[in-house]
Amino acid sequence: MKYLFLLITLIFISCSVNQHNQPEQPNKLNSISLIQNSNKLIDLGNGWFEVTESIVIENISPEEAKEKAIQKACKRAIEYFSGIEISGRIINFKAENQNEILLDNFASITKQTTQGIILDKEIIKEEIVTKNNQLQKMVTIKIHIGKQKGVKDPSFEIISELNRKYFKDGEEMELSVKSSKDCYLTILNICSNDSVYVIFPNECRKDNFIKSGETFLLPNSKDKEIGLYYPVNLLPNKNDDVEMIKVIATKQKINFSSIYSFSAYGTYTSTLKDLQIWLLKIPRNEIEEIDLQYFIHK
Repeated sequence: MKYLFLLITLIFISCSVNQHNQPEQPNKLNSISLIQNSNKLIDLGNGWFEVTESIVIENISPEEAKEKAIQKACKRAIEYFSGIEISGRIINFKAENQNEILLDNFASITKQTTQGIILDKEIIKEEIVTKNNQLQKMVTIKIHIGKQKGVKDPSFEIISELNRKYFKDGEEMELSVKSSKDCYLTILNICSNDSVYVIFPNECRKDNFIKSGETFLLPNSKDKEIGLYYPVNLLPNKNDDVEMIKVIATKQKINFSSIYSFSAYGTYTSTLKDLQIWLLKIPRNEIEEIDLQYFIHK
């Protein structure tokens, strides 16, 4: 995506730590044997887990089976970490172009912060095995999970919408936000190259305070009068892509600049991993987040 400041075109997009306090889990073993002792979870301590999972290679490619095994391992690690079963809290972005997966970021960075956030993962072994006369892709992965402190403030809610979910390359994006409490907004764009860009506040609109019940628009009428637009553009060498807008509302004014650097395009940028670590430092009752996923095509 490109971010247009007046006459200057700024590329802002086109595209999941505080020390973990392990919750009490009485009577849980450090190693859990699963299907025929081939799938297992080992608690390595300090929020690190080693998980082995397998997926049957049937009507899918070995690479697809590998990705499904990784997702299954990540879900199991969060379930063990939080002590509850999760469903639908894994955000897995994928964009395909010419049958090649161009984007696969396990970005579980919102709505599951009280259960746990995957900060890092590393495949340490992968192989194809035969079990019960079936070919299976088996993956062993190390997973690092963090957790926000505190509990959600049930009276603090935000709603946000994009003007559309599917964009043609070059079409303009518009965003609306409304909060149940007075708060400070930070709006980010998470790209398929794992970069994160701050699109609000910006040099033209530095005041990010909004009042309860008011509707915030980006861009608003004054933005448009000075030529501030948000056209969506594909990254180089891509015919389609999937990206995400992250809306962060905080009760206190928080300076995110410590994790961002000033980019050559005139806006602030960071990495997804740095963002995740930073978010974990904010008490859960002080923050609300919304992720808005959208698609771009030529």
